[in-house]
Amino acid sequence: MNNSKKAESKLLIYQKYTDVIDYGYNLLVKYPKTEKYALSSSIRNSMFETLRLILYANKIADKYSRIKILNKIDAEIAMQGFYVKFSYKQKYISSKNYLEWSKRLEEIGRILGGWIKVCLKE
Repeated sequence: MNNSKKAESKLLIYQKYTDVIDYGYNLLVKYPKTEKYALSSSIRNSMFETLRLILYANKIADKYSRIKILNKIDAEIAMQGFYVKFSYKQKYISSKNYLEWSKRLEEIGRILGGWIKVCLKE
């Protein structure tokens, strides 16, 4: 494993967020076919964009540039929270799935908030 891969595997938010992707992806395959190219596609794209931004933020040395990327991640997480709530209201996911997915996103938000605070103190 090269140094880059080691750093990513040790990054807590990366580990937790890949778990969110696994959880969400398993639910998205159960969405109605009418949502395949609409809502489920938007959620999937947002999840992968968020992961890309997490990896990118971890590579940036300049704290101001990193904070800018972390704020983009925060906005994507907020949007995903909306998607999850909307999915529940449309009855595409159960209340149990809604609560679990939301809880996981909230945990990512807390980790992200900690990362932002660390960057601000640097």
